[in-house]
This record gives sequence, structure tokens and C-alpha cells, in this order.
Amino acid sequence: MFPLHSRRAFLKSSALSASALALPWWACTPAKLGPDFSVAFMTDMHVDERRHAQEGFRTALNNMQALPHKPSFLINGGDLAYDILAKNREQADAQYHLFDGALSEIKIPVHNVMGNHDVLGVYEKSGMTPGDDLYGKEYFLQRFKRDSTYTSFDHEGWHFVLLDTIGIDGRTYHGYIDEEQLDWLDEDLARANKPTVIAGHIPLFSSYAELLEGIEKPDHPKAVVNNVNDVASVLLKHPGVKLVLAGHLHINETWHYKGIEFANIGAVSGRWWRGPRDGFEEGYALLSFKGEEVGWGYVDYGWDVPPDVDTEG
Repeated sequence: MFPLHSRRAFLKSSALSASALALPWWACTPAKLGPDFSVAFMTDMHVDERRHAQEGFRTALNNMQALPHKPSFLINGGDLAYDILAKNREQADAQYHLFDGALSEIKIPVHNVMGNHDVLGVYEKSGMTPGDDLYGKEYFLQRFKRDSTYTSFDHEGWHFVLLDTIGIDGRTYHGYIDEEQLDWLDEDLARANKPTVIAGHIPLFSSYAELLEGIEKPDHPKAVVNNVNDVASVLLKHPGVKLVLAGHLHINETWHYKGIEFANIGAVSGRWWRGPRDGFEEGYALLSFKGEEVGWGYVDYGWDVPPDVDTEG
């Protein structure tokens, strides 16, 4: 059903014999791997009271739960609320109340990545200051009862990493993964020593801006992780890393580099609940796991913009 990224390239470059290459995939799979399973990755829900956003998110969730093989868990890839960068605590709570309401009937575990729009009060128009309670990333930590903005866990012999790709620069943000988190990531991947999927919000790679504006335009520090070279040097040390997921751009785009797929996934909200984003329909990714292989497909969950929504806004 989905394209699968296998061990074939690794085997061809190794010293294994021709007879080993002829073995079926299951004969090469370590016993520690569990049964086949799937995972949903939804990103950029941007839930608030406008444009039927909660209803749209709930429609996506219902679509996921009606799949023939229900995913083992859901990863939300960030920008859960519409925008709390420019909101105060009370306004942020109202947006997250709607987000939580949409998730209230979900029966599988949910893991949340922090997006740039999930960082409280950073924009000056929010009326908040850096010294205010729960300013910035502290709000996310409290709401989801987390000790850190990045974490990892295991499932059926696979390792999953949730990254914090948001750098705060004064009263704005940019794509960044700091040195402390990179050290943690290096140690975490070495300790896990398993086939791994990584999820963040802001992509490591993208050609979207170049396709739209040409290569002579200035860089877009808010569009991608600015120190991608540092991040890539860590990832490439660990052959278990198979797939790196991101959102943020509201499009589908994928890169393959030295055995790793970097996949930027389209938004549940499409063009912020005004219809498709540059031709990419509202949707989410469904990941399929089989042994040490993972592939994904994009699910258009069938959202139609209600007639009372201004699609030109």
C-alpha cells in the first residue's frame, strides 16, 4: 500500500554474501521487533473558534479511527492551537480547550510535538513579557505535563523521538535545535540502537521557498531548522534513523539523503481552514511499519470548507 524503505541499500553495500541477499525480509528482522503496526501523524491543526477548525480536526480524527487497522498511537506534529505566539494565557487556554475537546473521544495514546504557534506570548502584541508566568515554552510543558520539550519512547521494537525545533530569538522565533538537545539526541539514539522515526515541527530541509521565489532570494530562518548541518551530523552517526517527519509548511515534500527520508507533511488545516494549501488537500500521514521497514501515505480525510468561510482571507 505504501512505499517502504528497506534494508536493501545497506545489504548491497555490506560484505554479506549473495545468499544472504536472497533471504526474505522477515529472515533478516531481529526477534526484538514486534508485530506490524501503523501510526498516524497529524500536524498543523491550528484549532480555535474560527472557520469550523474544531469540527475539521474532529473530522480528521474520526477518519483516523474508522481506518480498517486503527493506528497504535497518534503523533501531533505541532501548531496544535491556531496561534498563541500572539496571545495571553487566557486566550491560549480558550484555544487549547477546543483542541482538547476534539481529542476527548480518542482511545489511543497521543504524543504532542511543540510547534512555533504553541509558544505563549512571544510576539509583543500578546501583551505578555518574558518575565510573565508560563511565557514561551513553559506553557506547553505545563499543559502537557512534560519535563522537557523533547522526549522519546519505544513501541514494538521501534524508537520514536519528538524534537523541539523552535528557537526563541528576542520576541520572535526561528528554526533551531540547541546544543543541549543535540547532545541528548546523540546519546538517546545511541542508547536506543533501534530502527527510529523522528518527528519535529519545523523541517530540516525544504525546497518550497526556492520553488516559489527562486534561489536568489534571502534565506527563510523561520521556514527550516537553521543549524541543519549540526543536526544532520548527529543523525547520520546512527544507521537506525529511517524517517524524519515535520510539518509547518502545510505541503507534502520529501527528501532522501544517505538512507534517511526527510518528509514534510501537509496540514490537517490545509490553508488554515480556508481550503487546500497550494494544491495540497487537508490531510495527515499514515505510517506503516513492517519489520525494519517504514513507509507512509497521505490521507485526504474529505474536509470541505463550509460555505460561510471566507476562502480569500
